[in-house]
Amino acid sequence: MKKCLLLSNSLLILNSLLFVACTAAPSQTALSSSLDPTNGTEVWLVNSLEKIGDSPVIVLGNPKVVSSSQGSVVSFDGDGDRLLVDKNPLKDAAEFTIEIIFNPAAAFPANIEPRFFHIEAPDNPNRRVTIELRLNDKNQWYLDAYIKSEQSQFTLIDSTMVHPIGKWAHAAITYKNREFVSYVNGNKELTGQVDYLPIAAHAQTSIGARMNQVHWFKGEVAQVRISHRVLQSDEFLSLPK
Repeated sequence: MKKCLLLSNSLLILNSLLFVACTAAPSQTALSSSLDPTNGTEVWLVNSLEKIGDSPVIVLGNPKVVSSSQGSVVSFDGDGDRLLVDKNPLKDAAEFTIEIIFNPAAAFPANIEPRFFHIEAPDNPNRRVTIELRLNDKNQWYLDAYIKSEQSQFTLIDSTMVHPIGKWAHAAITYKNREFVSYVNGNKELTGQVDYLPIAAHAQTSIGARMNQVHWFKGEVAQVRISHRVLQSDEFLSLPK
């Protein structure tokens, strides 16, 4: 009788372990994947010159994978470095959040307006989304976020809302029902009204420069996350200290 009880208890423990292993498996897959199909969220770890997320990359210039406090990241020299990702992560989303973790380096006055994230289709420059910086002579930067379509365009920018060069930062933009909002380090900065129209599925994403290979970014980019819904600031990516 005792043997039967021991065997029964052993089987119960084994089944419990198998259940835990099976239920843990999906979350492990989600962590290693660039796409969470349940909510249309795509995470790009910018730590390769060959592939970002699940998409191939065209390298321009000589960007480098380097070690940082954020792990392996890509460093851009501000003079011809760019990664062109063969994907439009926004797809047909009617609302979205784009987040970037980055560390801008001093580049004033050689390049005072680096564009470091740009989605556009090569056959339609009238629809695009860009996230940019502006640099001043005080070793500071401020955010410039832009949406353009055939119906309207709007820039979120304020030269008084400055942040220090040389420190890791988190920038985000959200869009829904014409409302366009920018954030830095989880703090809402600016809002505006604009008519976003979906960018073609065959569009590409430029990291480190504008799509037409001007306005180069000097610094490091660690991560990009694109969500097909508007996130609240407490849902944003954490910026490790």
